[in-house]
Amino acid sequence: MKAAVRYSRGRLEYTASLRYAPFALWADSPDGQSTLAQIAADLRFTPFGRLRAARRRVWRHLRRAARTEGVVVALQREVDAYLSRLDTLVHAHELPRAGVDLRRLVVVPRTFVNSETYRGIEEALAAEGVFTSLDWGKPVRDWFISTLIDDIETAVTGARPSPRRPVPAGDGWITVGVNDQFEWFSPLAGRVWRGHYYVLELARWPITRAVRRAVGEAILQFEASLPSLSRVRRNEILNRAWLSLQTLFARA
Repeated sequence: MKAAVRYSRGRLEYTASLRYAPFALWADSPDGQSTLAQIAADLRFTPFGRLRAARRRVWRHLRRAARTEGVVVALQREVDAYLSRLDTLVHAHELPRAGVDLRRLVVVPRTFVNSETYRGIEEALAAEGVFTSLDWGKPVRDWFISTLIDDIETAVTGARPSPRRPVPAGDGWITVGVNDQFEWFSPLAGRVWRGHYYVLELARWPITRAVRRAVGEAILQFEASLPSLSRVRRNEILNRAWLSLQTLFARA
């Protein structure tokens, strides 16, 4: 089954499809088992066991909720906003950056855009009764949001943004590369997202073949130098960048 998000014709699209495999992994995890046990405790006797019945119940509810009209509209809005958020995040202090042809090339850790997207989706779903009307809704909703963000990441990575084939990144910026393995350390306790996006500033003059080549070389230099950053320095970059973003958001 296809993922909940795909990249098609220059934009991210919410498909309203859920894959069972990620749900099964969560259901078998300690958090999933704890949630299912609470649900099972309220069920009557079933021939195949209460835990299995609880598992089926949650899966059916999730699939139905994901296709609800209000949810589809709200999530498409948040999915559309994902890459657009990068044009603000590039202004965070301390982020690694380089100059190419009088344009800024900025390394934006995915933890920033994912954290903002998580918050946006959480607020959007809070207005949808299909996700808030159940006593056990929060842990299931948390899993759903995390899985949706994973699918967004996969869709962007699958688009293979490059200097030759960039992906939009909001007003005046484009995404020209993705690293999905680099270990940054999230400023938000409990959630860690790897990797970063390479985001290039647009200018009034065109991007020539020479500029694309220079951008590609700058990305390779980042790929070679960033792994040498110590854990302390990586955390320092994230924390200072995060603090500057809080100030920026407060002014908006």
